[in-house]
Amino acid sequence: MAASNFELLRRYLRHWAEPDQFYRALSDRAVSSLDLPLTGRRILDLGCGRGWDSDALTSAGAEVVALELSEELLRARRPEGAPQVLADGRRTPFADGTFDGVYCSNVLEHTPDIPGLLDEIGRVTTEGGWAWISWTNWYSPVGGHEIMPFHYLGPERGTRWYRRVVGEPKQNLVGDGLWPVHIGDVLELVRAHPTLELMDARPRYYPSQRWIISVPGVREVLAWNCAMTLVRRRSPRGGS
Repeated sequence: MAASNFELLRRYLRHWAEPDQFYRALSDRAVSSLDLPLTGRRILDLGCGRGWDSDALTSAGAEVVALELSEELLRARRPEGAPQVLADGRRTPFADGTFDGVYCSNVLEHTPDIPGLLDEIGRVTTEGGWAWISWTNWYSPVGGHEIMPFHYLGPERGTRWYRRVVGEPKQNLVGDGLWPVHIGDVLELVRAHPTLELMDARPRYYPSQRWIISVPGVREVLAWNCAMTLVRRRSPRGGS
């Protein structure tokens, strides 16, 4: 059974000491909530991290390829039944239309080139296939990752104050592993994309409140984490 919001919060508060328990529960819940075809489908877990999402997708019946840019993360743990690929998500080694679906969890805030990542997702997804993309928006309470809540002071000032009060951030430095990402900007990019079509956008942790995503400003704070479902457009067939 997927973890409840309360259980996820409890595990999150302990995730510094027990990270695997939190991320395993988060992955199981995310995959169990997908209303997308998985059984027998070839799925790319783009930005797989330690592979918990790959495990959950495999358990749901998908044929998973786990791709990660960080060699350290890729070596930290091997997903069950999913081949691993070390590559940049913006320049993958796969042919056009290789995958029936692309699963991309909490990656956008860790890339400086979101348009490039979207282009590659569109390229490797088969026509009519899907992409599920989630990310932590900058103005959410956890948007600054390690430097929260100082991120509300802005990327540069917030980092300076974190260093002054807490010390040097150990990971996800702003501009080197972490970039501010805003929901409105991402939705605008997707709506203008030539091959990807937006089907749905909602708060990841409380999807019934999707109205939040339609309210500029409010969504940047209240969504915490935004999840989008996209479909790869089909090319026109035939001539005039």
